Amino acid sequence: MNISDSLIALIGAVIGGGITGYYTLKATDKAIRDQNAKELRRDEKEIDNLLDALGVELHALWGFHMRRIGERIEHLPDGQPLEFYYPLTQDYFTIYNSNAAMIGRIKDAALREAVVVCYNKCKKVVDGFKYNNELVREYRDLHDASSAPSIAARTNAKLKELIDYARVIKEDHFELKGYVEKLLGLLEQRDSKVKNN
Repeated sequence: MNISDSLIALIGAVIGGGITGYYTLKATDKAIRDQNAKELRRDEKEIDNLLDALGVELHALWGFHMRRIGERIEHLPDGQPLEFYYPLTQDYFTIYNSNAAMIGRIKDAALREAVVVCYNKCKKVVDGFKYNNELVREYRDLHDASSAPSIAARTNAKLKELIDYARVIKEDHFELKGYVEKLLGLLEQRDSKVKNN
């Protein structure tokens, strides 16, 4: 084989290798883009599922709250104590708490903020009821203890605390109600957009 044949074979091999390499890179690039798109769709589906679950959780908890004590709070006359023991013994925000790391992946900034604000207010309201439960227990213990003047004064002071704190509970309830309505509204708008697409 002479030099020109060798040179032609070498040039052919280089060109063939270049073409093969080019198409291999194109195929690899397409595979990576397809994989990224698949992961993005999977991520969006996870977020959609999370938002659906949060909506169900919040709707159920709010409904229970309104039936159990919310109506009572809304109709509590000013200057009256909330002399009601509201048993709160567990974590009621299971879906939110177990998926908190995913909240930051919600693309809609207003929806993301509404989720965080609403659930934080929910937790504050739960803490408020737990504190009111303590006040109710202390008031009842004092009330049942004795009618001695020193106990009567402490009982009246505890009743005043209950009355003052009932105002806080009522304010927090109405504030939370607004946050719940806003978040559920945003979730419904999102559902409408998803169904229309």
